[in-house]
Amino acid sequence: MRSANQKKEVMMGMGIHHSDQAVGTLGGTVIAFIGIVDGSDILKTAVLACVGAMVSFGVSKGLHKFWPGEKTLPGLPLQGKEKNDGHDPEDE
Repeated sequence: MRSANQKKEVMMGMGIHHSDQAVGTLGGTVIAFIGIVDGSDILKTAVLACVGAMVSFGVSKGLHKFWPGEKTLPGLPLQGKEKNDGHDPEDE
């Protein structure tokens, strides 16, 4: 006899999920992926990722030269802002 949840799944068109079915699906996907992808594709992707990271870093540094952030000199107090040393005065 089926439980209420099983009847509900059958009525909604969903079958019972089996773990061997999921493993088979995953295995088939991996095997299909291995058949499609070459080693040269993986190498090309790695090179493009490296080039992209270097370009992103360079653009960030270049933009920082044109629009520098707020600068403070060592030893001088911050102007207009309180220094946050991680200490909460209310804890005293």
